[in-house]
Formats: sequence, C-alpha cells, structure tokens
Amino acid sequence: ATNAPRALNETAPMIASAQIQVEEAVGELNRFLDNFDADPMRLQALEERLDTIYTLARKHRVHPTELPRLQQQLMDELEGLSASDESVERLGEELGAFAQHYKEKAKELSALRQQAAKQLAVAVEQEIQRLGMPGGRFCIQLTPVEGNDLSPHGLEQIELLVSANPGQPLKGLAKVASGGELSRISLAIQVITAQTSRIPTLVFDEVDVGIGGPTAEIVGQLLRRLGERGQVLTVTHLPQVAAQGHHHLYVHKVRNSETTHTAVASLGKRERVEEVARMLGGIDLTKESLAHARKMVVSGKA
Repeated sequence: ATNAPRALNETAPMIASAQIQVEEAVGELNRFLDNFDADPMRLQALEERLDTIYTLARKHRVHPTELPRLQQQLMDELEGLSASDESVERLGEELGAFAQHYKEKAKELSALRQQAAKQLAVAVEQEIQRLGMPGGRFCIQLTPVEGNDLSPHGLEQIELLVSANPGQPLKGLAKVASGGELSRISLAIQVITAQTSRIPTLVFDEVDVGIGGPTAEIVGQLLRRLGERGQVLTVTHLPQVAAQGHHHLYVHKVRNSETTHTAVASLGKRERVEEVARMLGGIDLTKESLAHARKMVVSGKA
C-alpha cells in the first residue's frame, strides 16, 4: 500500500506524454480531412468495377484473385481459334481427299458385292431346296443408297429375299419365312460361308420343323460339318439330327413336391443310344429300336 503513490507518480508522466501524442495525431487527421477532396465520380467508378469483378468471379466460379489467370487463359484460347482458319482449310482438304478415297473403295466393294451376291444366292438356293424347301428361291438385293452422305456400309443397302414355296413372289426374309425356314436358310448360309466365318458359336432352333426322312439326315450332316469348324448348338426332336452330333445333351424337367426346374444332362454312349431309340420309337425300348439307334449313331460319326 505504501508503494502505490510512488507507482502512480511514475505513470503520470507517461499518460501526459501519450495524451500529447494523441492530440498531435488528431490534429494531423483533421488537417488531412480538411485537405482531402473526395471525387464522387471516381468512387462510383471504383464501386462499379468491384461489382463487375465479383460478378465475373461468381459467373466463372472462381475466386476474384484468380480472374487475371482466367482472362489470360481465355485470351490464349481465342488467339488459337483465330489462328485456326488455316487448320480448318487444311482439314477440309484432307476430308475431301478421304471422301474421294472412300468413294473409290466403296465402288470396288460394290463390284465385289454384285459378283458375290449372285454366287451366294445360287449356292444358298440349292442348299435350301435340299433342306426341305423344294421350289424355294433365294436372292440378294442390292439397293443404291440415296443422297451423298457417306455410310460405313458402302453405297448400297442389302436385303435378303426369299420365296419359300413355288409360285410365291420374293419378299424380305424376315417377312415371309417361319422360324424353321429361317433356321434352315441360316444353316445353308453358314455351311456355304463356313470357310471364312468368324462366328465362334452358332445356335439353331427349330431347324428340323416340317422335315423328316432323308432331308432330316441331310440337315444333321450339314450341322455336323459345321461342328467340325466351330461350336454348334442345335435344339432338335429328330433322331436323324441328334445322331449326327459330336455330343448329346438331354434337356428335361425335374419336378418335386414344390417346384419344377429344367435340367441338362450330358449323355454317355449307352445313354445316347437309348435316347435316340426313344426319339425313334417312343418310351418303350426294343431290341430293334436300340439296334437302329446304335446304327444311326455309328453312321453319324463316320
């Protein structure tokens, strides 16, 4: 307590000095304000410029400090676009050269198509007549594409025309052929083009509909020939076709008290003969049907 007045005595000069400095600073500020000539027009211009900067920053989704970098980037792109007139002209010349090359090659392709279409049509027509379509006709129609647009498919559209029965006009394959006829026509085409075909797996369904006897045996032989070059899956109800296969898969339904599902079993030699015998003569197997089935399976492998 005895030291308090002494401490205050030391502080008093400091406060007095600070007061003098504050009064001098206030004087300086007053003199500055007296001499300051505010320009309302300049102030408005600065406010408008700031508003423009923030608007641009929001528009381009960048921070205001990044606007100079963005401006330089856009100016560089604009300069590149302005200098691209020569590139556009050069690309136009290249495009014209490529278009001319396309037309030359497309004409060569058209000539080859015309030749191949006739040969393939004759060969397919002969095959489908062997496959239970006597009097059937087959034609490949090439129709020039209208307009000048370049197509990846060449200068013509291709349509397969067929007449399944004598006296009927040729019509589009999908419009007149049944499921079985489509399968047989497809089989004929695949057999003829097998040497150059790149399709790894072929599936034939209903290929034996409406045929039997010697025709069914021919179908089986053709399918076996295809199977020697690639994988062929065939759904059939004819023993003449089934006996020709390299393998025999038996599709059947399995029923229990709650559900029914489809199962596939790979048949061994004995099972295969028995199944072909059932396809020949029904559920009851006889020595005759088994002997006939065995002969068909052996002949199919020959």
